[in-house]
Amino acid sequence: MSFAPRPTVVAVAAVILIGVVDYVTGPMLSMSVFYLVPTAWVTAQAGRRAGLAVAALSAVAALMADVVLQAHYRHRATAAWNAVIMLTTLAVVVELVHRVRQEAVSARDAERRSREFLASAAHQLRTPLAGIRSSVDALLLGGEADPEQEQLLVNLSQEAARAGRQIGSLLRVARLDQHEPVPLRGVEVVDVVRAEVARAAAAAPALAWDLEPEVPDICARCNRDAISEALANLLDNARRHARARVVVAVRVVDDHLEIGVGDDGAGLPPGQADLAFQRFVSLDGLGGNGLGLPIARGIAEAHGGTLEYRGGAFVISVPLDSTSAQSGGRGGT
Repeated sequence: MSFAPRPTVVAVAAVILIGVVDYVTGPMLSMSVFYLVPTAWVTAQAGRRAGLAVAALSAVAALMADVVLQAHYRHRATAAWNAVIMLTTLAVVVELVHRVRQEAVSARDAERRSREFLASAAHQLRTPLAGIRSSVDALLLGGEADPEQEQLLVNLSQEAARAGRQIGSLLRVARLDQHEPVPLRGVEVVDVVRAEVARAAAAAPALAWDLEPEVPDICARCNRDAISEALANLLDNARRHARARVVVAVRVVDDHLEIGVGDDGAGLPPGQADLAFQRFVSLDGLGGNGLGLPIARGIAEAHGGTLEYRGGAFVISVPLDSTSAQSGGRGGT
C-alpha cells in the first residue's frame, strides 16, 4: 500500500526547507519569493484555509530566519516589516488562487451537468421518435392515403429518421465525453471493413467502392460495434464528397492496424484538417451534422489509437492484438 502525503504536509515541509535555506543565506539574500510557491500550491490543492495557514507559517519562518535568529543583523525592524508585507502579499495570492480554483470547479461541474443533460435528453427523445416512425410506417402500409398525403408521410418518416440519427450522434458524443469504458477483444477488422463497405455501396451504388486489404484476417484489440460506427461515419463522409470513387485500404504499420478512407473529391482545404474534427463544424454544407468526424476520432482515441487526415484520406490507427500480431491466429468477435 503506497503512502500519498497530504498537500498541507508537503507545503509545510517545503516552507521549513525554505526557512532553513533563508536562515543559512542570511538577510542579504531575499527568499521571500520562494515562500510563494508552497502557499499557492497548497491553496490550489486544499483550499483557502490551508493556504492561509501556510502563508502564516511562511511569514513566521521568514521572521525567524531573518530577524529572531540573526543576532548580528542591524536592520531588524525593516526585516520585520518585510515579513508583514510578505504575509499580506501571500494572503492576497491565496485569495486569488482560491477564486480561480472556485471558478475552475464551477466550470467543471457545469460541463458535467451539461453532458449529463445531453445524454439524458438524447436518450429520452429516442423513444418518441421511434413511435413517430412506427406510426408513419403503419399509415403508409395501410394504403389509405392519397398521393399527396403519402408524400407527406414519406417526408415525415425521413425527417424522423434524420432526427433519430442526430440524437444518436449526440448520445454517442455524450458517452465519449463521459469516458465510458469500451470493452475490447480480438476482432478481425477486415471483416468489419468489408461489411461496412458493402452497406455503403448498397446505399450509393453509383459510386465505385474499392477495398484494398493488403493484409487479410488481421486481429486488433477493439470493439466491433464502435469501430463499425467510426468507419460508417468516414464512409458516409466520403460518399458525400466523392465524384466517382471511394477507396478503403487496410494495412499494418509497426504494431498498429490502419484503416484509410479516401475519395476522388476535392479533399480538405489546406490548413482545415483540425477544423474538420471540431464538433458541429461542416466545411462543405452537403448535409453533414458536423459530428461524424469528431465521433470517429473519439472512438479511435477510446481504443488508444488516432484518427488523422493525411495523404487525402482519413486514417484510423488502432493497436494490434498482441497475441495475434505475433502468431497470426484468428481472434474471437
